Amino acid sequence: MRRRIACTLALTGLALAAAPAASAAETWQQASRQTYYLVDALQRSQGIATDGTTWYFSWKLGLSRVTLDSRTVLASNPLAIPAQLSALGANHIGDIDYYNGKIYAPIEDGSDYQHPYIALYDASTLTYTGTSYALPLSVQPDGAPWVAVDAARGYVYSSAYNPTPALNVYSLADLHLVKTVPLSTTIGSIQGAKIYEGDLYASSNNDAKSIYRIDPDTGQVTDVFDRASSLPSGSETEGLAFLPTSDGAQMHALDAVSGRLATYLYNYKRTTS
Repeated sequence: MRRRIACTLALTGLALAAAPAASAAETWQQASRQTYYLVDALQRSQGIATDGTTWYFSWKLGLSRVTLDSRTVLASNPLAIPAQLSALGANHIGDIDYYNGKIYAPIEDGSDYQHPYIALYDASTLTYTGTSYALPLSVQPDGAPWVAVDAARGYVYSSAYNPTPALNVYSLADLHLVKTVPLSTTIGSIQGAKIYEGDLYASSNNDAKSIYRIDPDTGQVTDVFDRASSLPSGSETEGLAFLPTSDGAQMHALDAVSGRLATYLYNYKRTTS
């Protein structure tokens, strides 16, 4: 949960000026839903990633690795934020990603948002590797809400939270800022994102609970579909992951309800592309 005052008026004005392009060709349909309660809900309430054989979840302070049927916790790090970042006020882990045996975790110091970081963890044990990278405040002015690894291009992506005018592109080798890619229209409240088939898919906690597709090279934004009508009242959009599963789904979107008494993993299959 990201507790901040949204720049609603500014974002609304920008949206009127240039709305994301509608997607006529690409459609997604809900295939199934998992529900997590109590401790599981709390510990699966921020981000989600996969190595193809297990799920990785993040919550405000910790990380867990879970079997794909969600029944068995294989590893857990309930206090995953490194001490040196905690000393800077770090108190929130966002939407994570997996690459090459490591978990990439965005960490921020809400509500000051002066120390955005990406920290690396061993994916098997979820222990901190000792490596973390400070992100520039000039492009991450309100924290580090999410991270997505693009191994094919050799990049790591993140963005400002709200509004989101650009994609911030970092080197996969050492996380230095390579460039920013302005988006074709400013979006916002981005809680999670992942690369899928060369494009970046992003989940927004806006009123519509939009899923966007972003071309990482050009910044072209497409509003793929909106999820608000199918979610329980009070839901907050969280992380996003992609994995072909037995129910035919490829996209998996995490949502939490107020109080974290339950979280939901919605599984969507693409019906046209």
